[in-house]
Amino acid sequence: MELKNKIFTGNFANVKKYANKNLHPVSIALTARYFNGDLYRPLNPKWEFKDDAETEYKPKYLALLSNLDAKKVYEDLMRLSKGKDVILLCHEKQGDFCHRRLAAEWLEKSLNIQVKELGKMEDKQLTVFAN
Repeated sequence: MELKNKIFTGNFANVKKYANKNLHPVSIALTARYFNGDLYRPLNPKWEFKDDAETEYKPKYLALLSNLDAKKVYEDLMRLSKGKDVILLCHEKQGDFCHRRLAAEWLEKSLNIQVKELGKMEDKQLTVFAN
């Protein structure tokens, strides 16, 4: 399977910048009050452990991911994006512990791809990733 499109991660605070750079935003958060875009529920954490400490949360979320097929996840995301590169979103700021980075690492390992965290970037920096 050839992987033509890229996947990135970021947070909701920068969603307009991402969309303006032709990245298709997809929420993997449990809630997204002000986000009206696509949601991808298979990568959501569970309500039962969303407030757990990192040491307890991480194995639970990784167990959830282990039940998924990474190729199917990639194909689902590409279907949602209609050919654009995808940016997976949740609430935490760059550098904070977050399930989106666990999902990114799982995709990287499973599909042998790189999933970069964009975080808060200047417009000129963002163009490097969107090409």
